[in-house]
Amino acid sequence: MGRPAHDDGESPMTRRPARPVAPHRLLAALLTALLSVLWTPAAAMAAPTAPASPRAAEQNQITWGAAPADTSVGKGRSRFTYTLAPGDRVTDAIAVVNRSDTTIRLRVYASDAFTTPSGGIDLLSADKKPTDVGSWIRMKSTTLTLKSQKTAVVPFTLTVPENATPGDHSGGVVTSLITKAQGKTVRLDRRLGSRVYLRVSGPLSPSLKVSDLHVSYDGTLNPAGSGSLRVTYTVTNTGNVRLKARQLIRTKGLFGLMGQDARVADLPEVLPGNALTRTVTVTGIWPTVRLDTAVVLQPVASDDQPAIQADQASATRSLWAWPWGQLIALAVLAAAAGAYALLHRRRRRKVEQAITAAVTEALGTAKADSAP
Repeated sequence: MGRPAHDDGESPMTRRPARPVAPHRLLAALLTALLSVLWTPAAAMAAPTAPASPRAAEQNQITWGAAPADTSVGKGRSRFTYTLAPGDRVTDAIAVVNRSDTTIRLRVYASDAFTTPSGGIDLLSADKKPTDVGSWIRMKSTTLTLKSQKTAVVPFTLTVPENATPGDHSGGVVTSLITKAQGKTVRLDRRLGSRVYLRVSGPLSPSLKVSDLHVSYDGTLNPAGSGSLRVTYTVTNTGNVRLKARQLIRTKGLFGLMGQDARVADLPEVLPGNALTRTVTVTGIWPTVRLDTAVVLQPVASDDQPAIQADQASATRSLWAWPWGQLIALAVLAAAAGAYALLHRRRRRKVEQAITAAVTEALGTAKADSAP
């Protein structure tokens, strides 16, 4: 039998006619593509972050240094230190170096120092007028324009008033960066400088005072455990000398029993007329019903000063420190002892009653046996 002829030589099982795409499938594909565009995540559609302005980047790269210049007063110094009498005058200078790749403009001025709440030393902000050693310094120039990698020396004169009080006066010579923004001159709070420590000749009276003492006790219910003492107090330098202090927290229990001394970190330098508030926690304190707590300070001179003789400063506060853990333990022991005693009495009474009953029964039996 012969095979039917085909124009392309392929069998009917090999060749299939193309099927037209259903309209509803085409519509679904178009809708999916449209939704994928409209619902693109916000992160992908967000505009790129604008780069920092060239001026801001330039300000971040500006660096400079300031230190006492080498003069006839001294060389290789880290700070300005003077001992002068009222009416004396000294001429000195500060050296400023521009480590940036651009020209900078600085303001140069003097100010007073103060003790910060954290225990550091800082200078008054530029908008506050000095009233102490900062006001006794006159800069030869109050502004400085310095080219890249250049150094300049700015002289100044310190004149001690005739009525200056004896003792320590602290301040600093400051350089602050001046910039322009939107056509206006703006002083940024970027400052560098060197401290000025002046001691005016005359009687010295190193003295500290402890005040505003507050004490709290945090105990424990563990009868074998101790508690902690939280002590807050303010130290004021009432003398005319810069002072540090060694600190001691002293505790005594009821009737002076179980006394304890705890050393705490030394007090940082406090300038004359300044105050510093401290909070310390002392552990290992036993509750003794009534607890007397004393803060004892031994003033010492700053590291760059000769030794001094100064009286101790102290303040005392009493508070209740109930030994709840021990009291609860005693109450439990007392209750257990009472229960044991009561149980012992009951048992003894039962034994006595049993003995009495046995004796009575034995006597009754004996009488019965002896009866005719």
